[in-house]
Amino acid sequence: MREAYLVDAVRTPRGRMSRPKKNFVGEFANVHPATLGAILVDALLERNPSIPPEKVEDLFYSTVIAENEQAANMGRTVVLASKKLPATTSGITMNRACSGALQATAFASASIRVGDYDLLMAGGGEHMNMCPIGGSMNYEHLPFSQAVFDNYNMCSQGESAEMICEKYNVNQQEIDDFSARSHKLAHAATEAGKFKNEIIPVPYKDQDGNDQVLDWDSNIRPGTTAEKITTLPRPFKPNGFIHAAAASAIVDGCSQAIWASGDACKEYGLKPRAKILASTNAGVKPDIMLDGPIPGTELALKRAGLTVDDIELFEINEAFASVPIAWMKTLGIPLEKVNINGGAIAMGHPLGATGGILIATLINEMERQDLTIGLITMCAAYGQSGTMIFERVK
Repeated sequence: MREAYLVDAVRTPRGRMSRPKKNFVGEFANVHPATLGAILVDALLERNPSIPPEKVEDLFYSTVIAENEQAANMGRTVVLASKKLPATTSGITMNRACSGALQATAFASASIRVGDYDLLMAGGGEHMNMCPIGGSMNYEHLPFSQAVFDNYNMCSQGESAEMICEKYNVNQQEIDDFSARSHKLAHAATEAGKFKNEIIPVPYKDQDGNDQVLDWDSNIRPGTTAEKITTLPRPFKPNGFIHAAAASAIVDGCSQAIWASGDACKEYGLKPRAKILASTNAGVKPDIMLDGPIPGTELALKRAGLTVDDIELFEINEAFASVPIAWMKTLGIPLEKVNINGGAIAMGHPLGATGGILIATLINEMERQDLTIGLITMCAAYGQSGTMIFERVK
């Protein structure tokens, strides 16, 4: 079987949600989601000028809330919005909830390895201003049959985050310390310019109609401390542990990457940056829902013939602070190797995009530190998870 290589990975900054009561308009609130995706596609082709655009055969895209501006096949509409890709490039949209961009990546890599493609793009996007989370849920016409409710105690992710605390003995101090850490590290990484190679600046008009450019994750609050956030309300459980500052921020954003076969790399003079050693999807019960990264990581390590000690750098999506804390405790993963540039609590989680964002962040950090093996994992709605182990190509 052939090898598939990651050639380049980029993302947009993550733009904030609008706050109508505070007269604040999010940076990307009026930028169409297809435009955000097309900006990344065009930037990848500009960064890799030896690739003939017509040789990019397909674009695999992840979107969760497929309604309103995201209702059509986003993979295809991103292609059509691009100034560089021709109409001959196909596009497909998929949904594995929060881990969707990892799944798009896995499908892209596998498709190249079996010989179906030579050049692909893969990523995802979510415009949470235009297509709000939960907006597609019509409570008169639920997407679950009665059999689902008979089989499982379906509940919200916030309630599940509280269940994680109880099951894995996660306490309030751990929650608050981890949440504040995310902002501190994200701010430090931004100030140090660590995200510059992965972020493609996006132009927008502010609420006064002025032209602006966003080139950083605007949700970061460097003044966040454990002492400040511990007094916030607990909406999911009386006397619970999870508050708003312990959850991923709701933002707009996209990610995109180029994947190529070894032959394509040689033909177009492309430098491989990484390849996938293992990719897994592990399911858990949809009530507790959020501890899928634990069995997912175990399975990925087993498939790759590795142990936790072999992984030099970890990225786990910070859906809620309790998720990475429980994962680290259970698997013996050291905090100093995890999300060293902050995570979604500080910078946000644009559902369908986040897996691709983590890929860009992981690979760039591995290159900075000259590391070889890195792992990404994330929980996903209704009891799913995605995990991927990368080997850097030196």
